[in-house]
Amino acid sequence: MQAIYWPGDERLATELAEAADRAGPWPGLPDPEPFPITLIVTRTQARFDSLTRGRLPAWTGAAAFPASNTIVLRVTGDPMGTLRHELAHLMLARVAPHVPRWFAEGYAVRVGRDWGRLEALALNWRLVRGRPPTFRELDRALRSGPTDARAAYALAGSAVLFLERVGGERGLEPLMARLQEERAFEPAVRMAHLWSIEELEAAWHRDLRRRYGWLLLGSSVTLFWGMTALVVGFVWWRRRRLDRVRRAALDDGWVIPDAEPPNA
Repeated sequence: MQAIYWPGDERLATELAEAADRAGPWPGLPDPEPFPITLIVTRTQARFDSLTRGRLPAWTGAAAFPASNTIVLRVTGDPMGTLRHELAHLMLARVAPHVPRWFAEGYAVRVGRDWGRLEALALNWRLVRGRPPTFRELDRALRSGPTDARAAYALAGSAVLFLERVGGERGLEPLMARLQEERAFEPAVRMAHLWSIEELEAAWHRDLRRRYGWLLLGSSVTLFWGMTALVVGFVWWRRRRLDRVRRAALDDGWVIPDAEPPNA
């Protein structure tokens, strides 16, 4: 791997290049033939925007360009994890360059072991509402603002992990093998798993509800106890207020009589 960097980043760029040479395995993919990769490392947003021609959202920290086998990485967060994510894009593109965005990003999340993004499922409002997104909606969300995109990456990763479980012991191999032959994604899914895209989507939704259905229960329980706490708090506050009014009324005009001599 060839690394390009600016003064002060020689050590980091070297470590990243060495990590890239050791990267893998790539689930479902055959061992790739060695090919040249260029890694450009920068720390500034302005330089990153210049290198990517300003075509990416501001929250994006890296980009892979399969046509030139180039990765542009802005140093932020976990650069090693980000590098694995982008390498996965290059590896997948060599075998299946025409997959939908949700699958490409989900595969990169899977390979990059980016489990932090999977935790964002708990924040996804579509799941809490009980309606996971369609694949088309997922593609759009991946281009949205950072909050929606973070959840979309998590959901895309969950879809790829679902396909890996469907493949059993072979994991993603049946689908990847078909993608090498067919290239178009929908026919490859049909031949590998006997599902249309709509059937795959429905099966993935069922899997999401089974695995993360507790979020719906949790949100319902949380809402119930939250409302209960508000009601109890209001009753307590009102009771205290009424008690203060009663005490004020009793104290008004009350005179303590002089002490009487004790009985003989």
